Amino acid sequence: MPTDPEADDLLSEHPEAVAATAQRLRTVLLEAHPQLEERVRRGWHSINYRDPVAGFVCAIFPTADRVQLVFEHGARLPDPEGRLSGTGKQVRTLDLTTPEEVDAAVVATFLDHAVELGAALRSR
Repeated sequence: MPTDPEADDLLSEHPEAVAATAQRLRTVLLEAHPQLEERVRRGWHSINYRDPVAGFVCAIFPTADRVQLVFEHGARLPDPEGRLSGTGKQVRTLDLTTPEEVDAAVVATFLDHAVELGAALRSR
């Protein structure tokens, strides 16, 4: 799992609950798809995830009181339970405030769909 050593530094700037939630998300994402490349984007204040085939699929955005897991093509992802937020044409967000809210099965399912979709869009 290629992780970015700057991620811990970025998360150290946040309250403990936010940092712990982001760390839990990092673990879930990289365990579900170990091929993902993790890269900190200081300008965006995010930890981004890129698949070798699908390209950029998602990013963790820590904020003052929560963590947003943003899916690049989230508007196209199946979301029968309405867990994703957002109204834009492309991205959708999963908002989390505690590590306990990070449901590994839910995150992995969204990630599976995001990687599959990204690969399909890039193969056109």
